Amino acid sequence: PIDVVKTRMQSLDAKGLYKNSFDCAVKIWREEGVRTFWSGSVPRLGRLVFSGGIVFAMYEKTMELLDQADPEKKYI
Repeated sequence: PIDVVKTRMQSLDAKGLYKNSFDCAVKIWREEGVRTFWSGSVPRLGRLVFSGGIVFAMYEKTMELLDQADPEKKYI
């Protein structure tokens, strides 16, 4: 939900529409409804899951390669 406010505040029109982030959140709540805060959350969660999987896989592979390079773990 906070991503909607962040995205709105980063837009070029934000300066004329909102005083600050709290004002932005209040206006979204009043004018567009609570459900607007969760708009776009499915693609964002999909991206987070995908990128998290990549980071985890790369970490595991890197640790495996480092373990092979230094089996006694003197330098790791």
